[in-house]
Amino acid sequence: MLDTKVLKVLTVSKCLDITKCPTISQNMKRLDLEQTSLKEVPQSVTSTLEHLSLNGCSKITKFPEISRDIKTLYLGETAITEVPSSIQFCKKLNTLSVVGCSKLKSFPEITVPMESLMILNLGNTGIKEIPSLFKLMISLRRLALYGTLIEELPLSIKDMVCLRYLYVNGTPIKALPELPPSLVSLRTRHCASLETTMISTITLGSLWDVLDFANCFKLDQKPLISAMHLKIQSGEMIPLDRIQMVLPGSEIPEWFGDKGIGSSLTIQLPSNCHQLKGIAFCLVFLLPLLSHDMLYGFDDHPEVRIYFDCHVKSKNNDGDDDEVFVSKKSYTIYNFLKSCDSDHIFLHYELGFVDHFRKYSGNEVTFKFYNEVDNGKKKVGHDIRKPCKLKSCGVYLQFVNGLTLC
Repeated sequence: MLDTKVLKVLTVSKCLDITKCPTISQNMKRLDLEQTSLKEVPQSVTSTLEHLSLNGCSKITKFPEISRDIKTLYLGETAITEVPSSIQFCKKLNTLSVVGCSKLKSFPEITVPMESLMILNLGNTGIKEIPSLFKLMISLRRLALYGTLIEELPLSIKDMVCLRYLYVNGTPIKALPELPPSLVSLRTRHCASLETTMISTITLGSLWDVLDFANCFKLDQKPLISAMHLKIQSGEMIPLDRIQMVLPGSEIPEWFGDKGIGSSLTIQLPSNCHQLKGIAFCLVFLLPLLSHDMLYGFDDHPEVRIYFDCHVKSKNNDGDDDEVFVSKKSYTIYNFLKSCDSDHIFLHYELGFVDHFRKYSGNEVTFKFYNEVDNGKKKVGHDIRKPCKLKSCGVYLQFVNGLTLC
């Protein structure tokens, strides 16, 4: 018996010999029994816990009776079949994860505000719909629904004013309703049935991450591309000084005045670059990638990025010289490439480096796009960069007061 009065935390994981829950002290606050052979956890054990993790305990079939003081509860990849409605009365509950509970088919109706719940992970469960009063989770910041059978979101999701992260990737969802302006991250990759979205310039103005619609082949893209263009032209604040979007297809939007074939493009800068506000790129990836084009052992290198150099011709004593005056690495976006079987476009608008262009007004500039791999262990240099496999590319210059180069 673990009855010492000072023992408050116990962690036992990846031990399949454990079939019964140990008797623990009443002072215990945190209990981690992940990937064990437990079949149940007695109420006498859970009555004082603030944290309980049973992730990977595949023999647990019943939702444990938990303390009203519970703050974090992890039941991922267990065999539970329901979440009791009493969960809403756990007033201190901050995090609930039932990810990978494939036998879980529904989530209970919520009738009272859950003021403390901030993270809810229902990913890869058998849940088919979201309760209509989900908005009573008034403090919810992160909602994961990826890999579920959910076909629609409640219209009330727009009222969840604290929601910042929404993951619906890999669901049969058909439409995205109006979303709360607080949202900073939206994952929609592999939503094969998705047709329409209500994403506005307001939503685009709050997102930090790439808006990834890879493999969403039924999606009406025109409103999204128009919203991005309007946001760029508005001159309004953009978080992190960038907007990024991935869409299926191979058409560069019409508002890109300069277009080229392959992984480089040369344009003539106008004489008024002192008024330049931002630059947009459109890259059309030729997919699927052939095996010999896989990016430097892609599976071993999750950090695969777009990298571009800007070259300008300058005069010196020996004649023309090719000078690189901007060398920029983009946000991580390359993860979608291996899972795509047809062409996709990547739209990227950037504010952060326009100052570099202002002194080259009137010059001819060449943009060259590369792959770069960062394995997270050592600095990756130019020696493992190579041109992107692009079908075509485009550049759009946005100036203050709505002036553009077309």
